[in-house]
Amino acid sequence: MSIPSVVKNPPFNITRSSHVRYFVTDLETSLRFYTEILGLVVSDQDSDTAYLRGIEEACHHSVVLMRRRDTPAAECVGMRVASEDDLHRAQEHIIAAGGTATFVERPYQGPTLLTTFGEGTPPVELCSSMPVLPRLLNNFPAQKGGRALRLDHYQCVIPDVGATAGKFMALGFRPSKYTTHVDTGRLLSIFLTRKNNPHDLVLAQGAGPRLHHVAFIVSDLQAMFRACDIAANLGYGRHVEYGPGRHGPPNGIFTYFRDPDGNRIEFGLPPMQFMDPEDQPNVWDSTDGVSLVPWGDGPPQRWREEMTLFDGITPAGGTIARWTSQR
Repeated sequence: MSIPSVVKNPPFNITRSSHVRYFVTDLETSLRFYTEILGLVVSDQDSDTAYLRGIEEACHHSVVLMRRRDTPAAECVGMRVASEDDLHRAQEHIIAAGGTATFVERPYQGPTLLTTFGEGTPPVELCSSMPVLPRLLNNFPAQKGGRALRLDHYQCVIPDVGATAGKFMALGFRPSKYTTHVDTGRLLSIFLTRKNNPHDLVLAQGAGPRLHHVAFIVSDLQAMFRACDIAANLGYGRHVEYGPGRHGPPNGIFTYFRDPDGNRIEFGLPPMQFMDPEDQPNVWDSTDGVSLVPWGDGPPQRWREEMTLFDGITPAGGTIARWTSQR
């Protein structure tokens, strides 16, 4: 099948994936998981909210954990834009295209626009700036767990990959790889990027919108194994869901964790670069499992079925599996 053309001069400038906002049922328990196992550091917190970042990240936060006693959920995923002017251009463009775009107040963020790109698409907030804090990359005594370096990408499951991919590609996202159905040619998944590696946003077919995972980069295999070992020591051994293993191109080693509320976090090694406009996406069909995962078993069924709901949004397009802790 053909996919939409890359838009080289988009209506506004998204630069990268930025942050995720979660409602969690036990803030203290979640904080322990994200700091002691994953190795994120706390930028600030109060009794109801914690802001965390990776040790390589200078901007204030890449994860926001918000206390809520009942049902956990993701509020939205975040993208950075180049300037405040981009936010006003974004609001005009998204509303004209049939989506929603409302300015919201967020602590430790500059002007922020909360958007949806139409029915069945994930909520995305666009942020133009954050306060800058010292990087902890060389502060070795402050580093814990898997020493997560930085947020890399999100994967969202949606009912219509083709239509949603077109909306994001109209904003300048470029495909690094995609999968089609072997018989129908229908688009099943697509990896989209705005920075110089293969992914900022991954879209996959399924009931949605739902958040499949948020991915962080770690420095090496030892950091990944250390996170797994600490998870076991702290009673979360069964929350190491899948891996270590290798994805096909872009040649990434991965491990997937589930946090105490079931949110899925991927750890990956630094991926290959995907920079030049003439670089072409990898293309697979739905039978090409060996290229996607070249060795080892495929993912467990719950990896395929269980995902995080977006707050207040009822997924469309299929049945929903619920998280059951394996702790």
